[in-house]
Amino acid sequence: MKALEFINKLRSIGRHSFSAEEAMTALELSKLATLNALKRLKDNKLIVSPARGFYLIVPPEYQVLGCLPADKFVPELMAHFGQPYYVGFLSAAQFYGAAHQRPQRFQVVTTKNRPPIHCGRIYIEFIANKDAAIYPTRKFNTSTGTITVATPEVVAADIVTAPQHAAGISNVATILVDLAENIDINKLKDLAEINPELFWVQRLGYLYDFLEFSKLANGIAKIISNKKLHWARLVSNARYKPLQRNKKWGIIVNTKVEPDE
Repeated sequence: MKALEFINKLRSIGRHSFSAEEAMTALELSKLATLNALKRLKDNKLIVSPARGFYLIVPPEYQVLGCLPADKFVPELMAHFGQPYYVGFLSAAQFYGAAHQRPQRFQVVTTKNRPPIHCGRIYIEFIANKDAAIYPTRKFNTSTGTITVATPEVVAADIVTAPQHAAGISNVATILVDLAENIDINKLKDLAEINPELFWVQRLGYLYDFLEFSKLANGIAKIISNKKLHWARLVSNARYKPLQRNKKWGIIVNTKVEPDE
C-alpha cells in the first residue's frame, strides 16, 4: 500500500489521525522507510505531526490553518499520550457560551505538565491538575466524534483558582456572569468534596456576591458555613497589600475587579 492510499483510506472511514506504528504496519515498511514516506506527505502539506509519532491528515479546507482545529483531534492526541484530560478554562467556557472572544489558544487540563503544541496556526496549552482524571466532565459532539469538557462548576473553580489562565480576574468575573445560570449548587458542593481546598470556594463566593448573584452566593456560603476559613488573597500573584478585607468570605481583596458590561 502506498502512503497516499493509506491516508485516503483512513479519510474514507472518517479518521483524521494515525500513529507512526499504524502507518508502518499498513505500509509494510521499515521504520525508516515509513518515516521517509510520511515526510513526503508532510512536504506536500497533506499531513502534519503535532507530536512525536502522531500524525494528522489535513483536508484541503484546513490547509490554510496548517493543522486541524484543536477540538477535532485533542481526544486522539491525549489517547496517544495515554493521559486523561478535559478541555478547560476559556476553551471550556466557549462550550457554554461564556467566552466573549474566541481564545487564542486551546486549553487542555491534564494530570502532568506538558509543553505547549504549535501546529500551524493552532496553539494548544496544557495545564496540569493532578486530579484532572476525577473532575466532573461532559461530552460534547464534534464533527469527528466527541470531546471531554469541564462542567460549568469545574470551569468556575478552575478560573478562580488560576485566573492567569483566564486573562485575569476581571475577565474571570465576566465569565462567571455568563456561567451563573449553568451553575448547579449541589454539583458545586460535590466538587468541594473532590477538591477540599477552601480558597477557591471563598473566591467564587466573594465574586458572585460582588456580582450580585445573591442566590448563588448564599448557596456557596452554605458549603463553607461549618468550615474554618483562612484568609486567602483574591489573586495569588498580585501584591499582598489589601484594598479590602472581606470577613464574610475570608478574602483579602488585593486587586480591582472590573467585569465587562
